[in-house]
Amino acid sequence: MGLLPIAIILSVALRQTSSVIIMARQELTSKLVRSKCQPETGVSTEAIEGVPEGKFPDDRNLKCYMKCAMTMTLTMRDGKLRTDIALSMAEKLSADIKDRVIAAIQKCSSADDGLTDPCEVAFTATKCIHDADSEILFFP
Repeated sequence: MGLLPIAIILSVALRQTSSVIIMARQELTSKLVRSKCQPETGVSTEAIEGVPEGKFPDDRNLKCYMKCAMTMTLTMRDGKLRTDIALSMAEKLSADIKDRVIAAIQKCSSADDGLTDPCEVAFTATKCIHDADSEILFFP
């Protein structure tokens, strides 16, 4: 077997390993966020689990859960979106999804314009990302 087939096999294996690591990190992040933010906000599990399905009820607890989650993941600070942080995180994603995530972040970078309530900012940004590309929304 020549070096090229070995390099291709290694590349595929590394990409799969990288995807597994990213998924494990997302699962851990979800657990950490839920363990802190759900009791803090009183949001129901049903409301949290509805978001990836496109369910965005006018629920103050859910909105503040989103703020808590974004604060924990450093994508919000002092009630403002941190698109710079979100973009730097997106750069670390695998090539098959990175461009889609970056496009959604850029599209929604001004979702907080005119909003002063941090919970509303988080809700609007999360909904914007979902509406831009629902398949790439990571919602803990």
